Amino acid sequence: LASINLMKFVDGSGEFDLEGFRQAVKIFIIAQDIIVGHSSYPTEKIAQNAVAYRQLGLGYANLGAMLMYKGLPYDSEEGRTWAEAITSILTGEAYVTSTYLAEAVGAFAGYEKNREPMLNVLKMHGEEANKIGRKYLPPEIWEGAKACWRAAYLRGEARGVRNSQATVLAPTGTISFMMDCDTTGIEPAF
Repeated sequence: LASINLMKFVDGSGEFDLEGFRQAVKIFIIAQDIIVGHSSYPTEKIAQNAVAYRQLGLGYANLGAMLMYKGLPYDSEEGRTWAEAITSILTGEAYVTSTYLAEAVGAFAGYEKNREPMLNVLKMHGEEANKIGRKYLPPEIWEGAKACWRAAYLRGEARGVRNSQATVLAPTGTISFMMDCDTTGIEPAF
């Protein structure tokens, strides 16, 4: 598991650094994939499964702070739209990176057996990303939330996917405060 502090990608005027966020996702996914083969696991069966399916868990923290900084109510259509877009970009870009890793060092061991369901998951995420409203988002964020899924699907179909799972929005708890976050995970300020 790893989390990205969203506030590190918001500048003084409240603009979100899309390219910086994409690069951070790419670096984290590569690093997490490397760790899979060098980690220890509690049982041999878990170790075999981890190596065969290469599940990762990249997430983010400080969503509540980012929304407050942008002046957006947490429980608003605009706040939810930003959360949808950021989450879509996080996961879509993670899978795009996973396709590059598959091209370089191979897909996860269970990929061929699970090829159609895996591609279907990417396709369904892309279909859902197309439903994200553009009303509250800058054009590059709105387009970025969709484009990554098209790339992930097409590259996955042609080259495979390295990681059967790439992201998870885990409760980040105490570690958020060690990451200089004002709010944990996706929660609002308490």
